[in-house]
Amino acid sequence: MIDLGLDGKRVLVSGAGYIPERAGHGRRSALRLAEAGATVACIDVDEGRAKGIVAEIESAGGTAFPVIADMTVREQADRAVEEAARGLGGGIDVAVDIIGQATWASGLDTTDEEWDFNILVNLTQAFYLFRGVGRRMVQQGTGGALVGLASVDAIAPAGFHAPYGAAKAGLVSLAKTLADELGPHGIRVNLVAPGNVGSGNEDQPEGEYDVNGINPLAAPRSFDIANAVLFLSSGLAARITGQTLVVDGGATTRSLWGFTTEDVTDRRLRAGVFEQDA
Repeated sequence: MIDLGLDGKRVLVSGAGYIPERAGHGRRSALRLAEAGATVACIDVDEGRAKGIVAEIESAGGTAFPVIADMTVREQADRAVEEAARGLGGGIDVAVDIIGQATWASGLDTTDEEWDFNILVNLTQAFYLFRGVGRRMVQQGTGGALVGLASVDAIAPAGFHAPYGAAKAGLVSLAKTLADELGPHGIRVNLVAPGNVGSGNEDQPEGEYDVNGINPLAAPRSFDIANAVLFLSSGLAARITGQTLVVDGGATTRSLWGFTTEDVTDRRLRAGVFEQDA
């Protein structure tokens, strides 16, 4: 059995509650971390959602408790970190930030309000969390892991998602900088960048690949994202920091030119690479 190093660890998941019309990265991540033996402080702005994921974890035999806070408000974010630390027995070993949301508009049609909203929800709130937990981890002197949720929009064109992509790109930069600053304290900072999970792809058949022209492999599912969060939170990633782990089924690796096997074979034949029958 592989030891993930999470048994008995004190973990905070920000955005742990489940919103039915969304992918559920927070819920899945909290469940996986609890399954690995961690005690999980489940932060959500909605009390019902926070208590709902706690009930799920407890019904599966895990240990968790709710923390209610709007993490986009600095004072509430700071209070949530302190409340989580108290509930976890005085410290935090792993903090996971899942919160994020995008608006849809062309870059030229994006309003000031939409821009500010995207930066706040996708970048500023993560800064609040990482700053608060990072300070505590430095004081603890026992190292730790910070894990955030970026997006492939941070590393590829984000059509009609300009402020979202900019915010997530900022998060990638923030993680690299914090990794550099906190590394001497044994604190790792990494991100997971999901592809087109959408509202959840769990019903996709196994063994079917390259079915949608986007993902050469297959579209990622919410539990694929949770597994990546679990890995970066675990002892298996003990020497990994400042990285963004892309989980997109290969979407961002797809060739720009769209050549097929038939195209390449035809070009090679016309170039005289292969001998041709008379």
